[in-house]
Amino acid sequence: MLLTLFVIAITLIAAAGLYCIIATHNLIRVLIALELLNKAATLLIALAGVVSGQMALAQSYIIALIIIEVVVTAVGAGIAIAVHGADGSLDLRQLIKAKGGDADD
Repeated sequence: MLLTLFVIAITLIAAAGLYCIIATHNLIRVLIALELLNKAATLLIALAGVVSGQMALAQSYIIALIIIEVVVTAVGAGIAIAVHGADGSLDLRQLIKAKGGDADD
């Protein structure tokens, strides 16, 4: 029963992250969505460690994932700050238009 609830929670967190990435046009919201996906992956690795009985291995993977997550978030925040400083906006559609692409919804 608890395992089922854990799987449902992971699925809901991952679905919320995917929906936020697809539905939003704001760079900060995209970073938050990536954080949600990373948390879902972390919980999935922890669940796999519990089910397989290899929590030490799962914990080492989780630590590596957290380190990668921090780096990705820092680089993404740096990009968002640079874009906001240059353009004054965090709207992804305006960035695509500035690049010369088609920014249709």
